[in-house]
Formats: sequence, C-alpha cells, structure tokens
Amino acid sequence: MNIVKNMEAVVIAAVALTFVTAMASAEAPRARAVSNAPAAAVKADSEMTTIVVTGKRLTAAQKANLAA
Repeated sequence: MNIVKNMEAVVIAAVALTFVTAMASAEAPRARAVSNAPAAAVKADSEMTTIVVTGKRLTAAQKANLAA
C-alpha cells in the first residue's frame, strides 16, 4: 500500500479510532443529588426598595450649553 497516496484515509481512520476509543472509555455523567434546602434559605423580600427619580427636562439651549 502506498502511504503517500492514501495519507488522507490514514489520518481519517486515526481520528475515527481516537474518537471511538475516547467515547468507549468515557465515564457516564453522574446524576446530581437534589438539594432539600429549606424554604427559608430563599426568602422573598416583600419590602423591596423602589427608587423614583424626578426632575425637569433640559431645554434645547441648556443641552447646547452643556455640549459646548
């Protein structure tokens, strides 16, 4: 067999063999244990802070003055 002519096939076969070997020896993922965390750990805050921003808009002259 002339290896120079069939180098592409040799490389593809090597990659395929490596992939199959890796998949065959790979460990199956373990299932995660379900956490039974108490409900108090995830506390809902009914007193959430609300911020209100008030102010008047700038006029076109004021905007131009700030840009300069």
